[in-house]
Amino acid sequence: MSISPTRRHILQGAGVLTLVAAGGAIWRAHDRGVFAEPSGAPYDPWEMWNATEYEDTPLALVAAGVLASNPHNTQPWVFRVSGAEIEVLADTTRHLGSFDPYLREMHIGLGCAIENMVLAGPANGYAVTVEPAPGSLLDIERGGLVRAATVHLAKADTESDPLYDAIPKRHTNRHPYDISRGFPEELLRGFTAMPDDENVAISLFTEGEAYAALGKAIIDATDEIVADHAMIEDSHRWFRDGPDEMARERSGLGLDTVGLSPALLAIAKMLPALPAEQSHATWASQTRDTHVPTAALLGMISVRNRHDRPQALATGRLWQRLHLSASAAGVAMHPLNQPVEMIDRDRQLERDAKSEARLAEILKNPDWQPTFCFRSGYSTREAAVSARRSVETVTEKV
Repeated sequence: MSISPTRRHILQGAGVLTLVAAGGAIWRAHDRGVFAEPSGAPYDPWEMWNATEYEDTPLALVAAGVLASNPHNTQPWVFRVSGAEIEVLADTTRHLGSFDPYLREMHIGLGCAIENMVLAGPANGYAVTVEPAPGSLLDIERGGLVRAATVHLAKADTESDPLYDAIPKRHTNRHPYDISRGFPEELLRGFTAMPDDENVAISLFTEGEAYAALGKAIIDATDEIVADHAMIEDSHRWFRDGPDEMARERSGLGLDTVGLSPALLAIAKMLPALPAEQSHATWASQTRDTHVPTAALLGMISVRNRHDRPQALATGRLWQRLHLSASAAGVAMHPLNQPVEMIDRDRQLERDAKSEARLAEILKNPDWQPTFCFRSGYSTREAAVSARRSVETVTEKV
């Protein structure tokens, strides 16, 4: 049977449209990094953390510091380097706003960077001592660089800490964990014994009422954050929409690191970025349905005063050591600090301290204030690397 010219033209036109649509989809998939793992300049610091060009110089410590855990990958640091010391400066412009109104989480992140620097010292011929800046987080002026600590260097031949080698292996893992594998007893004992500062303590739960109560406190706080327009907007401005934006900013959170399955990740990359309300509603669902129920371990770090600057730095140093120890053992870690974020938000707005009360009921010790919550376990997938600003970008030489 012959096909009329009109029908033939229609079919040909449909074929062209199909090819154009397919070509457009392929172009967008390529442009959005659907077929590629994160790579390129934003991720080079993970390969250069012990580069020969930094070896046995203060910059080797900076190269380790920039790979530290930090809130929302804000990387709130500048390192002022001289021959004998490195000043670790809080860049208060790189803040989370209502998510972190007293810069507590910022200083925890700076403490993480300091711990990496301390670990890198002996491997590069330095003995390292840390002098934290005194005072309260409540008194910090915003809008510029503020000294958080000074790292003093002295040439010495000292033995390296085994955790130094775990620095490039440490990544926040937001995927589901395999709770059926439990939590390794040896690592649990190591975690329990790790605090070495009299002002910092750790509480660990693998089952029971406290485990369930902390999980519920995390979920409740997440729902409260999602209902707070200012908080989700302050969080959302650190989300990077695609490889081009990540290459430009080299900080913040991208889709590769949020814990989606490969199929969902591919779909999400093809679609336009979600508005803050929808993306954070998805995060709340992940917290409720995945992050909390698959955690083999839930934990809290507590201090005598959560708004004391040295204690915030000490919290970060402990968290970094915990995370490095887990990474060395093949165990995943993930901050779930929503309850303490809500404690600060409640204080900022001068309203009832609901989240504080929840955590106090779990801790049952008024001498300690929770300042950091997290989960751990064996992950079902490897975590993706996060973008980092280069050593040169965050360093000031004196």
